[in-house]
Amino acid sequence: MPTRAYSDFSFGPEDPVAVKNVKKVAIIGGGASGAITLDSLVAENTFDEIVLYERRDVLGGIWVLDLDPIKTPADIVKPGRLSRDIDPPLKNPFADGYTDSRIRSLWTKQERFEQTPAYDGMATNIIEKLMTFSDQKQWLPEGNNKYVDRSAVRDYIDRYISRNKDKENVKLVLGTTVEDLEKVAPRADSDLPYLFKLTLRRRLQDGTDEWFQNTFDAVIVTVGHYHIPFIPEVPGLKEFQEERPHAIQHAKFFRNAVPYTNKTVLVIGSRALGADLTKFSADTAVEVYQLIRNVEGTRRFSRKSNVTFKPIVTRYEKTDKGFNAVFSDGTVLENPDVVVYATGYQFLYPFLVRSLGDITLDGRIVPDLYQHTFLVKDPLITFVGVPTDAISFRAFEYQAILTARYLAGKVSLPPVSEQRKWLEDRFNEKGATRAYHTIGALDALDYVKTLLELGAIKDVSIAPGREFPELSIDEIEEYTAAGAILREFWDAPRIPE
Repeated sequence: MPTRAYSDFSFGPEDPVAVKNVKKVAIIGGGASGAITLDSLVAENTFDEIVLYERRDVLGGIWVLDLDPIKTPADIVKPGRLSRDIDPPLKNPFADGYTDSRIRSLWTKQERFEQTPAYDGMATNIIEKLMTFSDQKQWLPEGNNKYVDRSAVRDYIDRYISRNKDKENVKLVLGTTVEDLEKVAPRADSDLPYLFKLTLRRRLQDGTDEWFQNTFDAVIVTVGHYHIPFIPEVPGLKEFQEERPHAIQHAKFFRNAVPYTNKTVLVIGSRALGADLTKFSADTAVEVYQLIRNVEGTRRFSRKSNVTFKPIVTRYEKTDKGFNAVFSDGTVLENPDVVVYATGYQFLYPFLVRSLGDITLDGRIVPDLYQHTFLVKDPLITFVGVPTDAISFRAFEYQAILTARYLAGKVSLPPVSEQRKWLEDRFNEKGATRAYHTIGALDALDYVKTLLELGAIKDVSIAPGREFPELSIDEIEEYTAAGAILREFWDAPRIPE
């Protein structure tokens, strides 16, 4: 049953939201947002224990390349299927009353979507000074690089996390998945009304999973949102996938264009990922068709001769030769060999479902996050890394510093009523769309200003940990200008070969 909002805290809906005596914190995720969260917590110098859990055996988040990718699991990833049905929570063996501190079970056969969406040739598309953290503005030790390949970002994140690994109050736990969270009674010396017991699973090489538990005062979720693929419903697509399951693919499982050699490829998606897939597919495919919602109004990234731009697919029609894609302008693509959906991902936090229910709105948004950061129904669960676009790593840095100060008891949040008003206004303005969590170039300064105000320490006798960085209009304009240039030369290498 979902937890009752704020029922265990003494403050009311009109009181400022504040916590104190948080000593043990769990960070879930070892990517970019986990890296800056760990550093910000360490800088506060108030936490006795900080444990970062990463389910992979390596740090780096989505920038880690899986050399042995799986194919799009057509039996699971179906058109219109929601994230909660694609990757439901695993059964918690401790919920059956086992009292052993560690439990062994056979490897789970359920697909957990641990592989990243990284691919050969994947590179950054946001300038270095905004896609790095303010105290380490260079991806590579040897100098400035406006754009770099994914391995440089992976190594950057690894270095950033590893610089804290030898701290006495820091523990990095790799190869371990957080599978469940429940509230339990607090310590006798705690000012908090409850603790969180995390159930963890580690895959062992002998074919078994080892389950164990640990308790924390607070939990910070930094898992990102590039795990559960989304393929939209289109008339005829279900039948197309059932008859030719490997012809319908999602970009998460793309690694290179070798499988597309001498094929006709249809790429669904006009953002950067769709443009990249079009670019690389054109090197091997006979023909590539990229779907763009507004063919006349959308900038065309690729100028390769075997690339054709088409409007949206309204339906797929079965023929004697296979399936045709019918576009909104009435034109038809006959029997494409491959259809690749670069249509994004769904939010999902299976480890929270047992205690809080599905906190997403059908996987599209997380509607209960004040400023995309604070879970309104529980003041001890926070999120870093939910905002998308524009200032990227720098947005995570502001979130992480604010979260660290809040959990250290140095700042408070507005009353619940004010937080819920923000949620209502945001939803009324953006709806359950990608725009809800988007912090674009035009929004960046206002968003940063809000987090700065929330994180301002009013008591001059309290020393801050990590300082907030500065973000100027000049940096935003530089980002915008660089992005325009990048689009003009998308077909060319972004980094030296």
